[in-house]
Amino acid sequence: MSKSWKINLWGVRGSAPTPLMEYMEYGGNTTCISVERENHMVIFDAGTGLTVLGGKLNQQKHMRLDIIISHLHIDHVTGLFLFQPFFSPNMEICLHGGIGLKQHLKQLISSPWWPIGIQDFKAKICFHEIQVGASFNLGNFTVSTMNGNHPGNSILYRLDSDGKSLIYALDCEADEEIVAKIENFSYGSDLIVWDAYFTDEDFVDGWGHSTWKQGIKAGHNAAIKRVLMTHYNHEYTDEFLHSQEEIARKNAICLFAKEGMEIIL
Repeated sequence: MSKSWKINLWGVRGSAPTPLMEYMEYGGNTTCISVERENHMVIFDAGTGLTVLGGKLNQQKHMRLDIIISHLHIDHVTGLFLFQPFFSPNMEICLHGGIGLKQHLKQLISSPWWPIGIQDFKAKICFHEIQVGASFNLGNFTVSTMNGNHPGNSILYRLDSDGKSLIYALDCEADEEIVAKIENFSYGSDLIVWDAYFTDEDFVDGWGHSTWKQGIKAGHNAAIKRVLMTHYNHEYTDEFLHSQEEIARKNAICLFAKEGMEIIL
């Protein structure tokens, strides 16, 4: 029997958190998205939104958590410092990411940057370093990977199970070559999480980010059911994002992410 997936948005910003009133409708935390299936949660990226999720999970007695990191830029990992489940001996948490993940995170979560280290966490923690292009299993999920187009590199992910699929495609500049690869990688999927850091007018070549209009085009070309725009520029206020969403709403497949949003697949 097919199981439902519950997708929750905990952080929707790129580059830096925005804890100001004019950003609160869409949300001010940096990127973090969870996918829950039965007693298993897969978490994509560990921005400041992960801290919010950690508070919700702190009362859980038993749950498997897999945290999948797209890359190690600080806006994608800063939530790890205060993730409460790390301090629970009942939790099993595996961190997945590119080659060097374990070494880099052990360097980051340590003195002088932080008063405690990964060795002080009470949860059962493992690391899985990924050769990009490989696929692997996480419980009932199959995870596929491809290279993104971002300074310092990034990994894009595809999650499959129960006849459903989700694509996580943040921090990727959508030039012609990479878009063709993404469309092939994501063809026919139920949802693609798209890097909407820029508008067409603000786009900066070489920064490793895309626009919401590029996401809509790729979604149509790849027969994707829904395109979720997120990882917004930290300078885009609620008023500005609302104006962009009004334009994008003409495309039925387009959703603009807001913190607290829940999607069921």
